Amino acid sequence: MVAPIVNTGIQTAKYCNVAGLGVLIFDYFLTLEPEVRWTWNRRWNTTRVIFVISRYMAFVAAGMTSYAAIATRANEDCSNFSRASNAIHIISIVAAEGLLIIRTYVFWKQNKKLLVVLLVSAAICIACAVSITQVASDLLATPVDPSAPPTSNCTFQAGRTSAIQYGFLIVYELLLLSLMVFKKNRDYKNSKSRLVKAVFQGGMQYITAMVFVSLANILIMSVVPASYNMLMNLPQLVLHSMLASRVLFSLRESDQHELDGSLGTLQMSTFRPAQRNQVVSSLD
Repeated sequence: MVAPIVNTGIQTAKYCNVAGLGVLIFDYFLTLEPEVRWTWNRRWNTTRVIFVISRYMAFVAAGMTSYAAIATRANEDCSNFSRASNAIHIISIVAAEGLLIIRTYVFWKQNKKLLVVLLVSAAICIACAVSITQVASDLLATPVDPSAPPTSNCTFQAGRTSAIQYGFLIVYELLLLSLMVFKKNRDYKNSKSRLVKAVFQGGMQYITAMVFVSLANILIMSVVPASYNMLMNLPQLVLHSMLASRVLFSLRESDQHELDGSLGTLQMSTFRPAQRNQVVSSLD
């Protein structure tokens, strides 16, 4: 009775991950027009580089995960492929989080000390998440029987210890959430600026979605049968990329409205001089 459950779980996880690739492609064409309008004719800077990584590295990660889901690799060694796929997943998510860090930095009027704290905290979270997950995996690994026949390591399944990484992601998201809420209530409580609203609401929507999806991943990896633990692997990455892109497009659109009308509290262009209460942002 165990084998059918395992097979059903793995097959369901494969379907969800391949579907994630389809959603990513569909959303790309939905948002291609705003991407052309708000990014293609802009100068290259840190924000645009991070956006391109977040936007297009997700396709590489989705393609590798989908290949792992549909390919038959019974007698192959998939260790290197899995490590490369995991690394690209992490890079994609970190890039999406990088856009959120920049938004928080702008919202705090380009506070250099805060930026250092956010970057150091991110580095610590990434290092701890990866290292603790690896140590826990090694401790919980089943000893290999030398006399047993060799088995393939290409099963579409992850260890339960991967939930640790999502835990660190939630902690960092909540840190950014608290900083955004604190700054909004202290400095922008009565602001009518469309750009301030876009920065705050976009950040809140992104963080809330990521916290709930990460919690879902933790529950799946901790509670349901192990064969289902890849169920939300690619969908979470796709959501990171989609929301990060959409929030950036919304910010650019709001910034343009601010420039076309009265000048607001925040200013997004890197190379335009700030005026009075404006803050020069690095989001252009």
